[in-house]
Amino acid sequence: MISNDVFGMVFLNPPYDNTMAGIGDDGTERKEYIELLRGTRYVRPGGVLVYIIPSYRFADSKIARHLATNFEHVAIARFTDEEAAYDDFSQCIFIGTKKKTKQKMTSQKLLDFSTQMDSPEFIMQKVAPIDRFIGKTEWVVPQAPLNIPTFYTRLESKESFIKAIKENKGFEAFKERTKPKTFSLEGQQPIMNISQGQMALLLASGMVNGMIGSGDDLHCLQGLEIVTTEHGKEEHETGIMHISRTKRSVSIKALTPQGDVIKLQ
Repeated sequence: MISNDVFGMVFLNPPYDNTMAGIGDDGTERKEYIELLRGTRYVRPGGVLVYIIPSYRFADSKIARHLATNFEHVAIARFTDEEAAYDDFSQCIFIGTKKKTKQKMTSQKLLDFSTQMDSPEFIMQKVAPIDRFIGKTEWVVPQAPLNIPTFYTRLESKESFIKAIKENKGFEAFKERTKPKTFSLEGQQPIMNISQGQMALLLASGMVNGMIGSGDDLHCLQGLEIVTTEHGKEEHETGIMHISRTKRSVSIKALTPQGDVIKLQ
């Protein structure tokens, strides 16, 4: 949260990218333009805006018209190859003073100049390197108030949420549901004897993985269901029919107290 019309100078070097599309959005906006609108609000009338973007982005109709309407005493320069590798990033810098009048007229000269900056030939011929402005052109940065009325964030510190999350019942339920399943018969006996088929299902589902027994009868078990396909033939009056059947079997590995691994299948 930042007060409008308060800073003597704002320096903008926004991301050269598009915004992310949200639910219900018809499209995205360029971040160079969004940050230009935001930054312009924060500059006080008579203050200075420094704005760095790729040269071809100045030709965007929204950016060009905004700069030509809201600023005066302007200059557009390109970085030199020695300072910022212009050939690699094509960055240009805009410096201008925000107009003080409420009724703002668009500078047609600046608008026409900006809309031609998508041409590399135009940039090299008409846009001077930044070092030519040193010592020749000046901008006055007005004094800003020492205490900005509004300058803070609405985002809370992460630490303030930790206690609330730990005490949240929904979070506790989530932790219980995501705990690894365990199954142990130690010290317990089922109400009825487990049949061979039921034991096979327990083993196949992995429910019997773990420690069973105690002392000399302590075993570590791991159950695994193996699914295979068997192919066969059946004779019918109309001929031979080729069939496929799914076969399910259980593989059990047991680790004995003596360290032997027994595999049952």
